[in-house]
Amino acid sequence: MEEDSEDAKLSSKFLNNLKEKGKSFDGFNDGLKILQRKATTKGLSNEDIDQLINIIIHIDFGAVKHILLIKCLVPIYKISNKALKLMITWFLSSLDDLKITVAIITMQWIVGSVKNMLVFIELQTYDIISSILFQEKHIAQVIYILTKPEDVTRRNVSRILFLHKKHSNRQKHTTALLSLFKTYKPELVPERIETMNIESVWRPIPEILRIALKDAKDRTEMQQNLNEITEHFNWNISKFSKKKEKLLLPSVGYFHIGSSIFKEKDAKSIFDVYSINELGQHYSSIELPCNAISLLVNMAGYHLLTYADFHFQSRFSYNLYNTLRRAFILERGKFSKTEMEKILDMTVEFSKYMQQGILVVNLFIDEYLYLNSREYDIKILELLQWMTFISITEVQQTILPHIKNMFYESSITLKCKIIETCRILITNIFINQGFDECCQKVPAPFLGQAPTDKITDIISILIKISKDLIITGLNAHSYNILLLSESLTFYEVLFELESRSYISSWAIAPAPVIYAAFATKNCALVNRICALILRYLEMAEILKTQNMDDFNENIETISIYITDIAGAFWYNKAFSSQHDYFFKSPALEEFGNCNFNLQLNINNHYATLPYKHVITKEFLKGVKITTKEDAINVAEQYYPAVREFLKQVIPELQE
Repeated sequence: MEEDSEDAKLSSKFLNNLKEKGKSFDGFNDGLKILQRKATTKGLSNEDIDQLINIIIHIDFGAVKHILLIKCLVPIYKISNKALKLMITWFLSSLDDLKITVAIITMQWIVGSVKNMLVFIELQTYDIISSILFQEKHIAQVIYILTKPEDVTRRNVSRILFLHKKHSNRQKHTTALLSLFKTYKPELVPERIETMNIESVWRPIPEILRIALKDAKDRTEMQQNLNEITEHFNWNISKFSKKKEKLLLPSVGYFHIGSSIFKEKDAKSIFDVYSINELGQHYSSIELPCNAISLLVNMAGYHLLTYADFHFQSRFSYNLYNTLRRAFILERGKFSKTEMEKILDMTVEFSKYMQQGILVVNLFIDEYLYLNSREYDIKILELLQWMTFISITEVQQTILPHIKNMFYESSITLKCKIIETCRILITNIFINQGFDECCQKVPAPFLGQAPTDKITDIISILIKISKDLIITGLNAHSYNILLLSESLTFYEVLFELESRSYISSWAIAPAPVIYAAFATKNCALVNRICALILRYLEMAEILKTQNMDDFNENIETISIYITDIAGAFWYNKAFSSQHDYFFKSPALEEFGNCNFNLQLNINNHYATLPYKHVITKEFLKGVKITTKEDAINVAEQYYPAVREFLKQVIPELQE
């Protein structure tokens, strides 16, 4: 540490002498060694960077010394925008007079700084560079690194094409830029432009400078991580306003008062803990605040609450229940919306940290939902996702009626949120109880909580509730695509959970979800439903070999799904009158000569038509996609699950 401090003083002294005496300074070589050591090991401070740039700009040392000084422009963390603009301005104004080696090292320094995210290039700076420096080979590398998809415009492409055609030998750097632009927006760049290996276009950054800038990047990331950690130990986040609003969450700044004689010698204040390591080492001897709920302010507080003794956790639960009840039921309107949302958010974050729910929160939710208030629906749903120790009685008699009412009265967006809540709640219950690797063999550390009912009983009820809500929502909103997508996600995740769990459970998507997803105009949903049925088919084959009769009804239903979708996709029987097809045709003659049986096959399905149009009109001009076999080849590239489904269930497609 003393050596670092000495180097910092000597390097600053060297820069001061260099600024005052200029080229006449005799100790250049000795001072440069100190400056190089400081730059490559710890980096230079912002003040030293600014002074060094000032020296580079205003004193002409010659090419060799200029290069050596530029290589020392390595910050401790980041380079200021002011310093970057100063270097770019000097570079642009001196471009005609600079030695080529100095110009190259300057550009390499800019490139390295950008690559390692040590500088922030503003839009105006990008425009200046791109408008002036396209034809300079080494400066084009900066454009290459800085360019984002939104920067690729017809104007910029036209300018590079002009420069590209202007040179008889077709400069590689313009080809590289055009190749990059083509990857972002191929419609703006001619097809003849080929992809390039950029290592063959520009020289690599000098190793010493590259390593030094990489070290600066690592220091920056480490500092950012430290800043994030300090947020976990910020104990007083409540800020008093001029209006003196009432705060829901009390301050952490007070402790038990008593004689120091009775205080344990190794007891530590929470304000004396500054890192996660210290928190882990001393959590059992940390003196906790009087008001337990005040620990909800940060992650360190969550940790202390999770592993506190039963008495303290009970006091916390009592405080939390009374605080929530007081704010949302007994004294509604006395606290600001910000404070009320904050206490809900903190409670959710605490549950996330423990990966389990809090029993008193279940009680509060029941009482709050009874009021039928809709002001904090989203926040309450987030709390519902963590009711991991909910009982069958609570589900059937308290939560279910309120959730149904909320669902029936809600918009499509809130309906999607409710289905998502059911999915996440089921996921959290599975994670707590349904997997061998993470199933709680002993009571949870918080209040020794344990499930009151069997997971199979709880899960089956929640799945049935979710199924009823999904079918009701789809019927009410004419199979809205957002609701349909959320419903499909529910069954995709549910299958993943059930297939990995040790419990004997298998719930398949109901017919409204399957057929609505198949008949939709959205190709992504058609692809997803085929992928899900394939997974169902795989599970059915496994269960058949194990002679598990409990799931025969599911296997029969899946067989019907496959028959219907394969019939519509391949055999032109979407509306067959046969008994074994789902779609019936009681009144199709009313629609005239339109053959509905052809409308959902793989070649005519309106979810696939946009792909056919774009491919034949834009990519493969003149190529016609007329047969189902042609459509299968298209599906292989753009919606592969559809192709895989047909290959699995259509005999003539099986190899």
